[in-house]
Amino acid sequence: MKRFFACSSLALATSLLAVPAAAQDSGTEDDQATGQAEVETEVDSGGLATIVVTAQRRESSVQDSSVAISAFSGESLDTGRVLSFEDLAGSATSLSFTALSPLDQEFNIRGITNTRLDSPSADQSIGIFVDDVYVGRSGLFNFDLFDIDRVEVVRGPQGVLLGKNVVGGAISIYSARPKRFFEGGITASYGNYDEKLVKGHITGPLGDSFAGRLAFQVRNRDGFNYDIAHGVDLDNVDSVQLRGQIAFEPVDSDFSAVLIADYTNDDSNGFHSLTVDGPAAGSGPWSAARAQVAALRPEGLSPRESLPDWQTYAGDVNPTPQQLHREAVGLTLNMAYDFDFATLTSITGYRSGNAFSVYDQTGIGPSNNYGIIVPLLFRSPVREAEDISQFTQELRLVSPEADGSGFDWILGGYFQHDEVSKDDIISFEIRVPVIPTLNGQSAWFNDGTNKSFAVFGQLGYRFNDMFRVVAGLRYSHDEKSGTVQGLALETGDRFTPNDPVPSSPLSPTYVEGGGYTTDYSNSWEELTPQVTAEFQPNPDILIYATYSTGFKGGGFEDDPANPAAAQSSYDPETVTNYEIGGKFEFFNNRARLNIAAFSMRYKDLQVTQTSDVCLCNITDNAADAKIRGIEAEAQVVPFPGFSLSGGLTLLDTKYIDFTDSVGNVNDGKFLQRTPHYQWNLGARYTTDIGSWSDGLSVSVNYNRQGKLSWNPEGSANEPAYGLLSGRISIKPTDDLTFSVWARNLTDELYRVNAIAFFGDEASRLGAPRTYGAEVSVRF
Repeated sequence: MKRFFACSSLALATSLLAVPAAAQDSGTEDDQATGQAEVETEVDSGGLATIVVTAQRRESSVQDSSVAISAFSGESLDTGRVLSFEDLAGSATSLSFTALSPLDQEFNIRGITNTRLDSPSADQSIGIFVDDVYVGRSGLFNFDLFDIDRVEVVRGPQGVLLGKNVVGGAISIYSARPKRFFEGGITASYGNYDEKLVKGHITGPLGDSFAGRLAFQVRNRDGFNYDIAHGVDLDNVDSVQLRGQIAFEPVDSDFSAVLIADYTNDDSNGFHSLTVDGPAAGSGPWSAARAQVAALRPEGLSPRESLPDWQTYAGDVNPTPQQLHREAVGLTLNMAYDFDFATLTSITGYRSGNAFSVYDQTGIGPSNNYGIIVPLLFRSPVREAEDISQFTQELRLVSPEADGSGFDWILGGYFQHDEVSKDDIISFEIRVPVIPTLNGQSAWFNDGTNKSFAVFGQLGYRFNDMFRVVAGLRYSHDEKSGTVQGLALETGDRFTPNDPVPSSPLSPTYVEGGGYTTDYSNSWEELTPQVTAEFQPNPDILIYATYSTGFKGGGFEDDPANPAAAQSSYDPETVTNYEIGGKFEFFNNRARLNIAAFSMRYKDLQVTQTSDVCLCNITDNAADAKIRGIEAEAQVVPFPGFSLSGGLTLLDTKYIDFTDSVGNVNDGKFLQRTPHYQWNLGARYTTDIGSWSDGLSVSVNYNRQGKLSWNPEGSANEPAYGLLSGRISIKPTDDLTFSVWARNLTDELYRVNAIAFFGDEASRLGAPRTYGAEVSVRF
């Protein structure tokens, strides 16, 4: 058993660039650890690489897995300069990414997304797993990807095997494991916006039974955007990340273990908010103010420039700048023992982190230094502080898959305990007209406890070499409780200091210094079955049909106006999925085609909106929704050294019987934050240069997503757009590579978030054109 040690070096494959199911590594038998990808490259035949995944809790190739899955090797992530989940979304079929703020990241698979749900009790619709440990707070724990073995993106509800029950799909990140021999590498990169990135790793034996690995990444970059009111960059990056591992595998033993510790710290000046005029008649107040500022400046006002207000909070003397600080640590202990009849695996995870964020939602306000006065021009900066500790424990007992015919099985249990403390302060300030509830400061101090436990089992029967049926069932139980305090910190503002009404959304019955403290609690439980039939007439064809379900627990509002609202929970979500898929290989492993068609019934989906009436966020359970779609991924090697690949998703979605709390009737509307279509194309060419074997490599990738609506009623929309990226590498030796790279080559201006508000759309922009050069040395 070689479970946690790797024992072969990496090499560039003559295969695909960073696109679905692509791998850039080569390997040999026993190359990777449990939870690691064993990648085999058919060099002699010039065929496609094979990447092994563990989404179904047994090692199998992507082509032999009866689930819709895309897999990316660490080498392919480096080639595509995929540093974040936003970068990953450009290459993964059916995955899209939006974000209100770095702490409110939203992942969407097949139209299912966790939309602006960031209360201590909120769950994700798309599960994030790091080394098989579920990550409960997406924005606090998800930083740059570095020293990665592979990433698996599983589409559709995962209601049985993947740790925490998820309704839409899962993104699983696996770090590279220690090896039995010494090796290492370091990469240094410099790019525009003065970006400096240095990363590296070293690994090797620490005795007969131990091996270690240490990896790091340091990244510093100026902001893509600029605060002209205070003269500082926005969306800049200053981050440090470390990961250390110790693997233990006694000689002549069936036991193995790996301990992983990681640390992340990043800082920035906060993010840029661009407010643009919405489709409603007349200009919104913030877009009108921007137009006036643009007219006053000789150089105008770029979409990447803003004038965010810095708020002076109650009790402070000086204003607080926009900012973002995040720090997190994690520990993972993965132990396994091979019995004769099954493998017992224990995965223990602990994560702790804190974050502090201040941002101006509109990017311009009544205190701007140009003296702009526009009716209804008010500001509403948000200050968030979050502390979380999370403990998870999973046990799995997995039998070998039946050989020829017979039964196989999986049994397991899961436990999770979260302690989340989240403080929010919302301020309002308005110059004209004087409107009560549009001034002052309100605060919420929310301490939540979330407990989840589950038991699950799966039984498979193989009738013969071609036909297998698998059925599984999971029982999930969620308990969520906590205490929330809502306070009117300050009434009035600099323009109307004597106004006695506290700022919305806190109830106007509270005076300055008044408020409430109340407890909340609720629990939910669900059975989620799954059945899959597999038909494999030969090694090159797999056809499967799946009935699957998923469950996401309910929760409570983040900033409730009164005790009644604080104690009122929204309901869980459930998804039922019918899917049929096929995986095909052709021409002696030179071409692949994976397709899937699905129909999902999405019940009680949780939708959060910003109301113009109460100036607050409201979470509704839409009665129902339907999602139908088709996915396809293709890869081909026309001749050795040249590869083409692509992915396509077409979706047909609609809300059913959904009238939200604001009064909008959304029946028949396309699901919010969901592209109507997505596709990507990639190509890579590798050739010799003189005596340099594979000395030149050129890769290019283009991804495009269709129109989407930012809200359920479809009044704020994002047009279709595409992003072009590329890379050129020269490799004089196997251990030395020089590269130049670029992302968003056409400098497309696009948004990753928009909130419709008083006729305007407060928007967050995606990254502009970036480019640079790097050198990589391996030893």
